[in-house]
Amino acid sequence: MSYHDLINIEEFEKRDTFNSERGGVSFYCKDCKKIVETDRKNPKGYTFLCTICKGKNIVIGTHEGLRSNYKIK
Repeated sequence: MSYHDLINIEEFEKRDTFNSERGGVSFYCKDCKKIVETDRKNPKGYTFLCTICKGKNIVIGTHEGLRSNYKIK
């Protein structure tokens, strides 16, 4: 079974293919409303801090995925 089989189930009318060229992992700050660099408070934890506003409201995703989801140009 492949990823293509999982996302293209017969009940769904929309047909998608996975683009492997989505870019590396990026971080989006919901407070700054832009893709930012982050610091980790705890190296083993998943709490990220925005280097611009020092906020913790960070989303992790691929660069292309964040741009399409949050309507970033």
